[in-house]
Amino acid sequence: MSDTDIVEYDAHQREILLETVAKGCSPEQFMLMLELARRYKLDPFAKQIWATPAGIFVGRDGFLTLAHRSGDFDGMETTCEERDGKLFSATCTVWHKRMSHPFRVTVRYDEFFRPTPPGKKPGAWEKMPYIMLQKCAEAHALRRAFCVTGLYDAVEFDPADVPAGCGPVETTATIDGEPAEVTRMPGKCSRCGKHDPMVAAFREKYREAFEQAGLTLPEGICEECAKEIWSSWLARGA
Repeated sequence: MSDTDIVEYDAHQREILLETVAKGCSPEQFMLMLELARRYKLDPFAKQIWATPAGIFVGRDGFLTLAHRSGDFDGMETTCEERDGKLFSATCTVWHKRMSHPFRVTVRYDEFFRPTPPGKKPGAWEKMPYIMLQKCAEAHALRRAFCVTGLYDAVEFDPADVPAGCGPVETTATIDGEPAEVTRMPGKCSRCGKHDPMVAAFREKYREAFEQAGLTLPEGICEECAKEIWSSWLARGA
């Protein structure tokens, strides 16, 4: 995404984002994520930014993208400290070309370790604790060095509030403030054959409007085609 890009997502793209990287979010949270994505030029489809009811998140690689794009990133170095043979902390130093002193952040293992719930396979923190803590330190240092506000690293929050990685959570989204199931529908639009059919929650909203207008909403239709049918009806002077 170039510095001059101003991304505007159509209804179909917003629907995809709502059911993948913004599941469970209110309309206000979803719009905030899109605004921050636009402001910082981050791509939610590439999972550089995502949202949950707990907040708006960017991973270490997202913060690194912002640092490189600034033109002022002058490198970083991360080291880990052990005590009594166990991982204790990680320290990241980031150099900013316009600053006379580097930014240095130290994070402790016992403050960020996220154990896997009982009965589940060992997660990333058990399998690669050094890498995970290194990412924590780097995300914090990069955010501080390049003054990134309003965005957080998911590891700062309790795992009960944030899904592992940046994928979806098995909850519902909201439409007009009401809970709505957003499971993807199979196949392609029955009318154009290009886009995915509307998810059940969006279809129900359209169905109500169509019925009030005396129209029939075709089965398996995408939102773009539904809007086209609606626009055609309006154009006929109904």
